[in-house]
Amino acid sequence: MELATRSKARYTGTQVITVDPACTSQRCNVCTVVDRKSRESQAVFRCTSCGHTDHADVNAARNILTAGRAEFVQPRPGVRAGARKPRTRVGRKANRQATAAQATAQTEPELAGIPRL
Repeated sequence: MELATRSKARYTGTQVITVDPACTSQRCNVCTVVDRKSRESQAVFRCTSCGHTDHADVNAARNILTAGRAEFVQPRPGVRAGARKPRTRVGRKANRQATAAQATAQTEPELAGIPRL
């Protein structure tokens, strides 16, 4: 299954991020409190801390999505956070053009198999 997912992701140009699913069905997506008692049944999730109510599978899927996004934005090893690339052009007009080009080039890659909520 994982091989097929990675193959499809490579074909479509998306990225697969693996997430540890531990406690995702017991963690509240709103206040992030983990409690076994919050999972009332197979289908009902009701947070004992904040009172958030949702379908248990939807709540777990949102937790997995949040964990995947957090894993995706972590800086790569060896890359200093906030490091800038050296500019080759000088002046206001060149700076505006470079900023506009960067804004259009920075698009978020599609996460495979994870729908946007």
